[in-house]
Amino acid sequence: MQRFVKQQVPEYQIIADKLFAEIQAGQYREEGRMPSEQVLCKRFRANRYTIRQSLDLLVHTGVLRPHQGKGYFLCEKPLDIQYTITPAMRFSDVIRQLGRRPEAQLLNREWMAAPAVVAEGLDLQEGDPVYRLQILRLADDVPLSWNETWLPAAYFPKLLETLANMTSLYYLLEQQYGMQLFRICSSFRSGNPTLAEAGMLQISPNTSILHIESVMRDQHGRRVELTSAKYRGDLCKVSIQFEE
Repeated sequence: MQRFVKQQVPEYQIIADKLFAEIQAGQYREEGRMPSEQVLCKRFRANRYTIRQSLDLLVHTGVLRPHQGKGYFLCEKPLDIQYTITPAMRFSDVIRQLGRRPEAQLLNREWMAAPAVVAEGLDLQEGDPVYRLQILRLADDVPLSWNETWLPAAYFPKLLETLANMTSLYYLLEQQYGMQLFRICSSFRSGNPTLAEAGMLQISPNTSILHIESVMRDQHGRRVELTSAKYRGDLCKVSIQFEE
């Protein structure tokens, strides 16, 4: 006779389930901060590694957000990011309107020859020089999106040197190059992140993401930006508003 062995639930998951139930019941709502790892270790009679696994699981499911050196805090309600087709939308402006603090971290910057798909999006010839930027966008220290942005090098001389202290890409382009950007088109699709993207966004690879690809023009009608942005589906809600 075949015997079936009941699979044991890991201890960290049991602890995470108990903490989640308490969060749902409003036990931590007033302060918004979770008990320290030391307190939780004593309460559940577990080691720090197990407690950290429990807290990280709640982070990956969008319940908690970590603050380096301060502990873990409850996530607020999912962000409602309003995208307006016209005029231009700036990430930093939208986040400030939501009462949050925007931040942009430049992860990588390089000059390269334009691949075919990038050249087509920017109305260039394949192989024309372009800049490729990888930017992590955050709100209140919480990662929200990972962006890959392509810019024609001909329109932005010495851009890589000016990016050292970037806080907002659009602000920099406006201040340094006198350029105003307007959306031409955007395409939307859902999916799952790669392992690298999941790590940067602090989510599980099983968490859904919203992938938005956009082409922007300047005030002279030239195509000057192609961006592929991947937003966390557990924290972001995107809506499109059409203006009359």
